[in-house]
Amino acid sequence: MKIDIVQLEIVKKYSADFDIENAHVYGVASAGRIFQKEIGSCNIEYAGLLCLDFTNKIINYSNVAIGNIENVNIPVAQIIKTALVSNASKIIVAHNHPSGVLEITANDISTTKSIGNLARMLGIQLIDSLIVTNSDDILSIREHINDFD
Repeated sequence: MKIDIVQLEIVKKYSADFDIENAHVYGVASAGRIFQKEIGSCNIEYAGLLCLDFTNKIINYSNVAIGNIENVNIPVAQIIKTALVSNASKIIVAHNHPSGVLEITANDISTTKSIGNLARMLGIQLIDSLIVTNSDDILSIREHINDFD
């Protein structure tokens, strides 16, 4: 019997320029700018992932899910798989609200907790989960969850 030998790897699709001072992310504002550029003005919901090393240096960015005008099903397993293959110590996730309304839903909270719990079990820190729009507004779900950690 033959068994397929496989390996997981990250494939770079392209490089994008971002208006950030350095390659490190410190706080919601710097991470939010990246997500706003990538998914903020989309007319359907997207979910994105920013992978960081232990010094908060950006390793990579990935769009992990495409939804519809009302929601996006965020694939927790895909987020964790991407973080592991990227050798990330920390992650920040975000999704956009095409409506421009910055409101946290019960699903946003439960998904954020699921990502955080699974990431923690595997030694990865979920720094925050953000909601972005096409304006400059960024909402940190972390700031609205009492038991985030």
